[in-house]
Amino acid sequence: MPTLRFACSLLLIAATFFPAHAFARLSGQVIEVQVPAPSLTGNLLGTPDVQDAAIYLPPSYDEETDRHFPVLVLLHGIFDDYGVWLENYDVPAMLDRLVAADAIPELIAVMPNGGNQYGGGFYRNSPVSGDWADYIADDVLDFVDANFRTLNDEGNRAVIGHSMGGYGALNLAMTRPGLFSTVWSMSPCCLAALDDLSFGNDAWKRAAAVSSTDDVQQLFDTNDFFPIAFLGLITAFSPGVDAAPIYGDFPFDVVRGEVVLVDAAYDRFLDAFPIRQVRQARENLRSLRGLGLDVGLGEQFLHIPTGTLSLSQRLGEERIAHRLEVYDGDHRQQVPERLETIILPWVGGHLMTQQ
Repeated sequence: MPTLRFACSLLLIAATFFPAHAFARLSGQVIEVQVPAPSLTGNLLGTPDVQDAAIYLPPSYDEETDRHFPVLVLLHGIFDDYGVWLENYDVPAMLDRLVAADAIPELIAVMPNGGNQYGGGFYRNSPVSGDWADYIADDVLDFVDANFRTLNDEGNRAVIGHSMGGYGALNLAMTRPGLFSTVWSMSPCCLAALDDLSFGNDAWKRAAAVSSTDDVQQLFDTNDFFPIAFLGLITAFSPGVDAAPIYGDFPFDVVRGEVVLVDAAYDRFLDAFPIRQVRQARENLRSLRGLGLDVGLGEQFLHIPTGTLSLSQRLGEERIAHRLEVYDGDHRQQVPERLETIILPWVGGHLMTQQ
């Protein structure tokens, strides 16, 4: 039985030259936690102020107990939750492979929830939907720093977001300087009120016609998700604390079945979008070590390519260094492949990883 003897000899050699803990964990681990969310307390949509999240701990976390690790935050899209990173994209296995290949440093990946009854709070502060930007910046990161061995300086923090999360990553970069050093925005929604996000989309009229939670449920039951997303958008971008039950200040009236814009309210609505905020946030964006954007040629949501390319142009006009990638794919099709081969290695390469 030469094959068996040879195999046994290899095991003996391995046991002789490698300590037992080297075989203890070749992969990271994922734990699910509940994060106190005082930033969401008192929101008018009834979103709980304790939120679920998943934390990926790298392979060496348990063995190297004096070591601290950089932090990567992953922000999901509208109507998703943190499970999309685990179940759809299998990010933990992806991180394990990249760590094993020395393509990224070992890091802690934080996957918070960002959803509400309208699909999501867009990771921005609102007196209606809650202070979602503060939730990520303060509640989530403070929780992670308090409970895990993190490198909690700006140079060792990065954020990647997809769709609504892509918007959220940019919003945090623009409004919370010193929080992250590296940002990548994948197929970011809601950069400008263009194309299918404009008021020429009849879904806005269906959103404005909602007058009860039963109406919202009816939209879900008929798979009419655009008006629900618009309710989320309006409560985040143009909140109306006195406009029950939707609590959104729609910047238009519907007259004889047609949308008629209200100039002052429409201006306030437009000013809330990143395309209007680049100059104001110029120094914050210039301070980043890395800023990346991407969009697919087959994107189903028409405002996303238009908004992404327009934002890139504005960034260039303000001399803000960034990386733009336009690729062959739709809203979700290339997400896992691009994360593993392009985005995570690029983001990981910008982290300082000083212990």
